[in-house]
Amino acid sequence: MHFYRKILQHRLPLTVAAALAGIGIMMYYASCDTSCAYLRGELLGIDLKYVGVGYMGAIIVLALFRQADLLRMLVAAGVGVEVFLVNFQVRENVLCPFCLAFGTLVILMYLINYERCRMTGAWHQRALYVFGDAAIPFAKDRRLPLLAMMIAGYVFVFLTFSGSATPAYAARTAVAPSYGKGSWELMIFTDYFCPPCQAAEKDLEPELERLLAGGDVKITFVDFPGHKSSSLFAKYFLFAVAANKGYANSLKARSVLFALAGEKKVHQESALAAALKSKNIALQTMDHKPVFQQWLTMLRQFEIDQTPTCILRFSSAYSRKFIGSDQIARELVPELQKRFPGLKK
Repeated sequence: MHFYRKILQHRLPLTVAAALAGIGIMMYYASCDTSCAYLRGELLGIDLKYVGVGYMGAIIVLALFRQADLLRMLVAAGVGVEVFLVNFQVRENVLCPFCLAFGTLVILMYLINYERCRMTGAWHQRALYVFGDAAIPFAKDRRLPLLAMMIAGYVFVFLTFSGSATPAYAARTAVAPSYGKGSWELMIFTDYFCPPCQAAEKDLEPELERLLAGGDVKITFVDFPGHKSSSLFAKYFLFAVAANKGYANSLKARSVLFALAGEKKVHQESALAAALKSKNIALQTMDHKPVFQQWLTMLRQFEIDQTPTCILRFSSAYSRKFIGSDQIARELVPELQKRFPGLKK
């Protein structure tokens, strides 16, 4: 009890600290410093990461101005929102650690600021107020059950939320672009606009050229559109694949596409086509949608929900997944050099 009283005495500073931690989590998530998880969502067209930062900012303002009742209402609404979002993650079978950490902070702030003044009344009144209450502004002696704010938060996000855990590709089948032959296969799942993917591609590029020159390892590319422009870049990679049966044109196209994505200057299709042609990359238009569908099938089959991810496998006898640019550089590249030492550039 003594510890709980200490919390009550410092509930507002503790709330500010938790809100700042929430902002830090969302800022770190937005920077995609490690591997990029593609659990995405929007409220009224605004990315959830920015909604989360604004939400925590509003809590900080209310705490600094000591508006405890309004703060309790806002936090309770956030609990309702988190119930919906966690349920969405469970349905999609993709649990985002950043989102779960953010939700944990919301629940922590709710517990820190919990207050229940309506302690008497009929059983249904006690049940209604069991989640706490808050004084209604400008309404003398009237208190709002926080359960109502939780329900309001849930309903709001239910009506305004749009999200996905995997890209929405079209609906036909085809074969994903692959080069080389042999019993060993290296599958590469990357997104042009993912910074860790850009780093991983630089580490993999000389190894891919070495392996493909030997021709004894099958290499399969799967593009994962996590950015609004990624699908456009993936389409032009397939145009480069269609233009030349060899791997040289495709590898060069990938290198240029990753460089352009890193610069974040090209978003129009005409500008992208011109940039590729200026590098002497051959392009041939094709129906890219069937390949997109095949990529989606492979993402589900191999349970890929973040990039960069590589899978090295030997039929059903051996399969190992490498996730993140660090693991690819530290473990995958040396393993390729060890397993296929005789292949020279």
